[in-house]
Amino acid sequence: MKKIHHLIILAICLIFSSALSAQSNSGLNASVKVLYNANIFTADVKRTMSHAIAISGNRIIAVGETDAVKRAAGKNAVLIDMKGGFILPGLIDSHIHTIGGGQTLSMPNLYDRPCSITKLYTYLDSASLQPEMMAGDILYGTGINISTWSDLPGLKRALDSGRLGSMPILLEGSDGHTCFANAMFMKKAGLDRNYILSLPIPSRHFYNLDADGTPTGFAADSGSTKLFHALPDQDAKNPQALRTALAHLHALGITSLLDPHVGETSNGPDNHDLETYAGLERAGELNMHMAGVVLADGNADPAAQIAVVNDLKKRYSGLRHITLLGFKIFADGVVEYPTQTAALSKPYKNSGYFGDLLYDPLRFRKFVVEADKAGLIVHTHAIGDRAVTETLNAIESARKANSNNSLPHSITHLQFISPEDMPRFAALNVPASVQLLWAFGDATTIDIVKPYVDQSIYRWQYPARSLRDAGALLCGASDWPVSSANPFEAISRAETRLGDKGVLDPSQCLPRKDMFMAYTIHAAKCMMMEGKIGSLETGKSADLILVDRDVFSVSPEKLWETRVLWTMFEGKIVYAAKKD
Repeated sequence: MKKIHHLIILAICLIFSSALSAQSNSGLNASVKVLYNANIFTADVKRTMSHAIAISGNRIIAVGETDAVKRAAGKNAVLIDMKGGFILPGLIDSHIHTIGGGQTLSMPNLYDRPCSITKLYTYLDSASLQPEMMAGDILYGTGINISTWSDLPGLKRALDSGRLGSMPILLEGSDGHTCFANAMFMKKAGLDRNYILSLPIPSRHFYNLDADGTPTGFAADSGSTKLFHALPDQDAKNPQALRTALAHLHALGITSLLDPHVGETSNGPDNHDLETYAGLERAGELNMHMAGVVLADGNADPAAQIAVVNDLKKRYSGLRHITLLGFKIFADGVVEYPTQTAALSKPYKNSGYFGDLLYDPLRFRKFVVEADKAGLIVHTHAIGDRAVTETLNAIESARKANSNNSLPHSITHLQFISPEDMPRFAALNVPASVQLLWAFGDATTIDIVKPYVDQSIYRWQYPARSLRDAGALLCGASDWPVSSANPFEAISRAETRLGDKGVLDPSQCLPRKDMFMAYTIHAAKCMMMEGKIGSLETGKSADLILVDRDVFSVSPEKLWETRVLWTMFEGKIVYAAKKD
């Protein structure tokens, strides 16, 4: 299966090269050009649709009706008849782990597909026979659907037996917050009962333990750190992973992104991810607008962490495609059983536990106030309703303390939101970075959530329509590689919320125009780049894509299948699909 996957990647690269050459001859890479006879969704609120666009170099010089656009472009412009093709602005992902996503394209990966333990064993056994799939002597797999964790005893029996039982195995959940290690890997990592006993009692909660306190191999959030530290260093592979990721994202029409973890303040000036982006930029290979935030500790001294980010901003300030915005904070974990680390306002029914609020509210308020005063945004992971409330409280404190409502401190994921908090997003200018590909009726939103969460919280799961109606700025995001990076899949899912167990609260279905705005100009605002990208307007970057259908008239099922025919970044084609 993985060999086939590698062949597909190779084929895509060959297709890209040949198609790019063909497109170069068509005039799309001309310095001055007019694309006319097109259906153009501009994402410009003043004029949503248009028919022609003129580009000079890397900028848009006119958008509108054909004759006016041609005049603006001048007599030397290359004229390209789009024959009714549908054009969109380059799409923007407001929360995506680019380098990590690129790494998963060349390692054992189940891409969040549910499967039985028997099928999982067979897949891993096959992958272990391919040296390129191994991380040294370790079989490290990702994209494991989190419903797999519902049978931890069965998973442990399987991976501690047979041929796989003789090698260290680490599996990472598709949520990016959970993992499972077999006995051989736990031994390699030094995870045993003595280690658990050495931990403070609250920290033991991040491990699944037998009755006598022996770890079973399952860990969540900070508990995963012990296991991941036993993996070999992957930094040397980062440049190629980023190249692979960019090619993948261009094929999906993505030309801009917010990377929510381009380093950690705890590492000071040592930042491998930012240096990877910078290396590609210096080589002329970073055909992507990247805004990044650095992981920070909301409980720690804000002044020292602000100094780290300001130092990094200064170091990378000369790079045109890289912007450093501020901080990433984890407010909590995830809600699904057996993890249950998302911070809720009412306890989990099976344990009486409220989840884990990963910062002290008063310290975090101070952190956000100081970050805001320094002109740095705070981008916060919040899943549970209490995590959302406390994060909004901190942002409200910053608004009052600094009399500054302009910085778009954003919250991402937002699985559960108290209805009382929804109007606060607009009032406090807090963009909502949402992953609505997850908002559907399946085991991950019903079977391993509903029995354990109070109904008054559960009924407000991924409340996208209510957020929009309350005036919140919705920004499209994937959290890739947690799930697919394909924006068209997320836009289709947001409209139907349909899964194999039915529709997840049909009152929260979102019209697709809202989602296309979320993946364009709204996401640009989350990145503080709305003056440069996010819509097709005069003076903005010439980032646009051609798709194979009218995305506003097809059914949700057909929208899901949308293909990008070409992607243009700053006036040049960076991806072109092979013609059928």
